Amino acid sequence: MEGLNCPKCGLQNSDERNFCHKCGAFLHGDKYDQAVYELPEVKMMRIVENLLLVPHQPIAWDDLTDMYATRIERLRALFTVPGMGAEDNSAVCDKMNNFLDQCRNPDFQIAFVGTIKTGKSTLINALLGKNYASMDVTPETAALTKFRASARDYVDITFYSKKEWEKLWASISKNDAAVFMNEYNELKAGDVKDKWVGHKKIHKEMSNDAVQDELSIWSSSKRPEHYFVKEIEVGISTLPPNFPSQVVFVDTPGLSDPVAYRSEITRNYIRRANAVFVCIEARKIQSEEINTIATVFSYSSDSKNKVHIIATQWDLLSDPEKDWAKQRPYFARRLTGPAFFDSTETALGNIIHASAYIYNLCRDYDSLDKKTRREIRNFGEKFEPEYEAPEDLPQIEEKTNVQSVMDVIRNKLVDDYKRMKVEDIKVNFRDIIQNLSRINEEKREVYSRLLAASKADSQTLEKRLAEQQQRCDNTKKIASQLDEILKNTRQRTKVRADTICGKLRLKLSKSKK
Repeated sequence: MEGLNCPKCGLQNSDERNFCHKCGAFLHGDKYDQAVYELPEVKMMRIVENLLLVPHQPIAWDDLTDMYATRIERLRALFTVPGMGAEDNSAVCDKMNNFLDQCRNPDFQIAFVGTIKTGKSTLINALLGKNYASMDVTPETAALTKFRASARDYVDITFYSKKEWEKLWASISKNDAAVFMNEYNELKAGDVKDKWVGHKKIHKEMSNDAVQDELSIWSSSKRPEHYFVKEIEVGISTLPPNFPSQVVFVDTPGLSDPVAYRSEITRNYIRRANAVFVCIEARKIQSEEINTIATVFSYSSDSKNKVHIIATQWDLLSDPEKDWAKQRPYFARRLTGPAFFDSTETALGNIIHASAYIYNLCRDYDSLDKKTRREIRNFGEKFEPEYEAPEDLPQIEEKTNVQSVMDVIRNKLVDDYKRMKVEDIKVNFRDIIQNLSRINEEKREVYSRLLAASKADSQTLEKRLAEQQQRCDNTKKIASQLDEILKNTRQRTKVRADTICGKLRLKLSKSKK
């Protein structure tokens, strides 16, 4: 035999199994009725079989993580036995599935968060070495957009399912509904909704020069398609030489998005991210910025050190160096406390200034017009001694402090990413164990009965199964006899019906004459 197909979910199982390893259905249900499946002894057989045959995907990047993953795989196999708690605790099942995904994925993911016009996409482009994300003055990020190193350049587009779109549509804020609907209707997005909602994932490979244009098709707020895109992943083959290969940048929708469903996607991602960069303007930290930062911390409470504040648009300060020397300690004081960093020292270490816009202009200097080059000159004039372009471009780039942000990523975060990731895994592992312990207490009585039943010897179990088989055979015999009786009855009924109908036809024929 090649295997046994599950009668419930259709999954093909190996010959040695008695129970489907996906849904737990009894694979020999054609031989035994449901009562057998419910026997405590049989349920214990399924538990033991699941624990012995549960598949394991080795975690190559870390032995300790491999051990954690093995334990959760086995606990999940036990937990999903019908009656063991999974059916009433879907959130715990989700946690176990997410945990295993986390263990199998060694990427170090940095979520970029920010309010409108804080230069979030500009900073991402500076770190990527080229302008991929849109830097339009209007808010562009409506879909989660991931950037990662790749041998080949590609763009993957994932769309909302019909069910997700219904939730998204229902979550539009009443206060912002008019503005959202005006933009939605102006772009005639409703005309293409049915085309893109529920559309299968699109994968496109292309030259590096074509990536930006392809990305703009799906992410630009000026195109109707962007409403229906849930996630975009961009693979880039030409990242800067010092860009760590395991790092993934994630450009997120705003936390104050008028579509609450999209904001929730960002919140969920903040929970999972290995580090979070919150972009705010270097010139101010007001209630909107405070609320955004507080929200990020609330979803990073287990690891506040993973939050970094990037003070963008540093070049717009009148005297960048002197003004920032005053502004930075002020930011640190505002961001220290129960809802923020634990100490001012930690806050100072996790607040970084940057001028990504000027950095990008320096990088692309040869392609700039005179007016745009003047912006670099104006920035250089704010320092003593003044810097001139193009002679002093390296010094101007250094002043933008973008390289310091990359150094934090490479030296502070990525070099230590394995330890940080393992720490995250430990925290999540303990959380799952605590949840299972709670459920275990609730199910203690059930478990006790199962354990008692498991002590029944194999002869007792075989005897019960044999008795069930005998009942099954008797039932089949009776069913066969009933089929024969029914067949004979139908035949006799047909003969009588034919006789009666014949007589009726004869009478009708005589009456017509």
